[in-house]
Amino acid sequence: MDSDCDGLNDQEEFSVVYADGSATNPGDSDSDDDGLLDGVELGRTSSVDARCAGLFTPDSDPATRTQPTAADSDGDGLLDGDEDTNLDGAYNPATETNPRSPDSDGDGLCDGVIDVPGVCTAGDPTPGGGAADTDGDGVADALDTDPVNPDFDGDGLCDGPGTVVGTCIAGEDLDADGYLGTAETDPLRPDTDCDGLLDGEDQAGVLGERTAGTDPRNPDSDGDGLVDGVELGVTVSPDAQCTLFVGDLDATTTTQPLNPDSDGDGVPDGAEDTNHNGAYEPPDELDPNNGTDGVNETAVQQACAIPNLVPVQRHAAADADVTVATAVYGADRYAEETVLTSNGTAVGIMGFNAQTSVTYLVITRTPAGALASDEETYGRGRLATVATLSTPITNGQTTWDGYPAVRATYDMAGTVGLKARANAIAAAFVSGVQGTLDTTSDVTPVGGFKVGALYIRRSDNTAVVLIALQPANISTGDAALPLRDISDGSALAQFGDAIGVQCDKFDTSDYAVVDILWSIDNSASMGNDQAALAASATAMEQKLNNATIDWRAAVVTSGFYNPPTGQSPPCTNNVVCSEDRRNQCRPFTRDLARFRAWLDQNDPANATTSSWIGAGGACNVANERIVRSAQLLLSDPQVNSIYTMMPPTAVENPVRLRDGAHLVVILMGDADDQHYATGAPAAAGIDTYEAFFRSLPVASITMGGIACPDGSCGETQRNPHVVTGLVNRFGGVLGTLNNLASIGPTVDAILDSVIANVSPYRLSRPAITSTIKVSMDPNTTVGSCNWSNVPRSRTNGFDYEARNGTILFFGDCRPLAGQTGRVAVSYRYWIDQTANVDPQPQPCDVCGSCPGLSVCDVQACTCECTQTLTCNPGFRWGAAACDCVCDTAALQCDTHHEPDPTTCACRCKADCGCQPGEECLPSLCTCQDDG
Repeated sequence: MDSDCDGLNDQEEFSVVYADGSATNPGDSDSDDDGLLDGVELGRTSSVDARCAGLFTPDSDPATRTQPTAADSDGDGLLDGDEDTNLDGAYNPATETNPRSPDSDGDGLCDGVIDVPGVCTAGDPTPGGGAADTDGDGVADALDTDPVNPDFDGDGLCDGPGTVVGTCIAGEDLDADGYLGTAETDPLRPDTDCDGLLDGEDQAGVLGERTAGTDPRNPDSDGDGLVDGVELGVTVSPDAQCTLFVGDLDATTTTQPLNPDSDGDGVPDGAEDTNHNGAYEPPDELDPNNGTDGVNETAVQQACAIPNLVPVQRHAAADADVTVATAVYGADRYAEETVLTSNGTAVGIMGFNAQTSVTYLVITRTPAGALASDEETYGRGRLATVATLSTPITNGQTTWDGYPAVRATYDMAGTVGLKARANAIAAAFVSGVQGTLDTTSDVTPVGGFKVGALYIRRSDNTAVVLIALQPANISTGDAALPLRDISDGSALAQFGDAIGVQCDKFDTSDYAVVDILWSIDNSASMGNDQAALAASATAMEQKLNNATIDWRAAVVTSGFYNPPTGQSPPCTNNVVCSEDRRNQCRPFTRDLARFRAWLDQNDPANATTSSWIGAGGACNVANERIVRSAQLLLSDPQVNSIYTMMPPTAVENPVRLRDGAHLVVILMGDADDQHYATGAPAAAGIDTYEAFFRSLPVASITMGGIACPDGSCGETQRNPHVVTGLVNRFGGVLGTLNNLASIGPTVDAILDSVIANVSPYRLSRPAITSTIKVSMDPNTTVGSCNWSNVPRSRTNGFDYEARNGTILFFGDCRPLAGQTGRVAVSYRYWIDQTANVDPQPQPCDVCGSCPGLSVCDVQACTCECTQTLTCNPGFRWGAAACDCVCDTAALQCDTHHEPDPTTCACRCKADCGCQPGEECLPSLCTCQDDG
């Protein structure tokens, strides 16, 4: 297919005609004999012919092109290959001249021996990077931060690729372009990665990376969880900008920064020094310099030994200040990734995992409002422009690095491809977005998409939107966990943050005691909603019984605060909660079949003695007060004469809270709590309620809500909305009553948050969810489990809740209550290395993206177009691009060809432009009679 292995297939070499009437030679890899392969000149990065492997050199900068049929593309008298000296298709201003510009350094003297009228005069004695370099560091004065100081930050490395004997060695800005590349250190920072070591060699008693052999761009060179400086006993960073650096608390002991297991016991140094402060602190830590203390820890070895750690990969965009870290399980990885740009500037990243059919996008943008909830409102609106959304469920939280955020899930309609839908979402958030996913191999959903989102407000200037989606038919059960691994926010960090490794150890605990109180509106409009909740009772019971909690559930109605009088028999709230329909509360039970009967008039259990709480029944009240009723039921009896569930009792009682119980309050109603009026009283009411619930003598409190915050249910709403405001204060899960089908998923999400909130297995650091591995001592679980590598499953296995930082166990893999066993958890986590909340421009950020032949003015940090060329045939000068651009009209293609702006040549039409009765010969791009 590619006889000469130049990156162009033979057919196009025969049939493509360039503006001067010439074509490339399919038997000659360098048709114009300028030293550059034809494919490199046209931006090709691979050959279509597998047999050319190792013979074809890919283009390192496919965005720039030279002419494969013109040996001297810029007409300065130098062959293109003589200018691009390493023949890689990329212009390196430090060592090369530009084959696309006759005057590479813009000094008015042409690089070669030929004058280019109107541009330059022949004979530049220093054409490539020949501009003045006063300090000799290899960076031209115009691009140098300090032209007379070769080592501006004093780290022992010269600012550029040149060595200045006696002062510094090369170097930081290795390509001398005034721009910080991913493989370079920062000439403005003595400690680029903020690990406590100078970028260069040791000097004046300060340790350096070059001497230690560590990576100056990675704070944890061996990936063991300890930053390089802490391993070497550094107590203070030499860089004043590294404000987040935490030094070694015991400088008398050190570990090896290039050996992740200094003592050879199989456990990484950072997993032994669990708080990563450099000091050995028993009994909670192992000693990274003692090779015997970790050997007998079976669960620890299985989870935390270096060969058993989960591999991780990073996806990043510097200008957007975002990084996503994902686990690698063979083919289960985000193998396809791309950087999103707008107007030439990176605004985010996208990734696609073909194994799990999950795609994600992360975008940095200007905030939509003052709160993270404003970002969710804006983001939901943008998503709705792409396709219909339903079942919105939101949950306030704080990101691992301390920023306010809202996590959300939605169902999204549509049958287009998964990647195509992700691309459409990117376009909805960023006008003119480029760099989206290739949709050639796409995944077609059935039943729309499941969407997970995280909206972060970092500052008044910066918000971050993370959207992940998966086909709805795939996103069920444990197959939905990879979607949450991305959208829970644990994988997201700023560009400069580093990744550490951690190993946490636990002794198994008894099950948490959980009392769940439902406060439910029993007005006439709630019949269908109560029935929908009742229908979910079986699934609720299965979820609760499959988790590590000792639970009970009770109900109070919105009429408990003031049941109507004058009825016979009377409606009551001042007696013990009972199954009597006219009573306004129901006692605690573990039998959710009873719970179902409380909510559904038609439940068979109500055929004889009705325990239905009613929807518009005899004891309904005009003003629904679901929060107020819950408050009164939980109040001290000395404060309220009515019956209460307080104070907790040590002996289990169906009408009292239990000592040490975790309290869950779930509010459900289509009207807002009407105990407070709108405006200031409603705002004060939220404060009052919050203070009350936080003061209760319980182990913890979790809140959830199913409400109509926007008034779409046609019922009375407060301003501000009391129920929504209160649940948000507690960081609870919120769902909507707008759609009965959303009640079940909302309840499911609320119970998930409850199970997570009360778990005793709280990790010492915020884990990157997909990288977690769990091991347990054998025979310490409810049933048979793969103890050496506990499966990730909410049926029989473990899961992680990023918001709480807790490990959860389910089914057969639940630890046996009352039996002591060991649990070990290894995981990757983020090391916060970024003090700035907003994206920081690279040194003269624009220099990395100056268009065409424009030159960067570092002082003004602008791109200046100083040249106007006479372009080769088929091209014209484009001032905006500061380059010769293809003039398709000037190609004057014949009837068999059509203009191709990419190669700026006449490419053969698919049918050769043949007439009926003619046959296309594509190799020659001619037609012959089909007879």
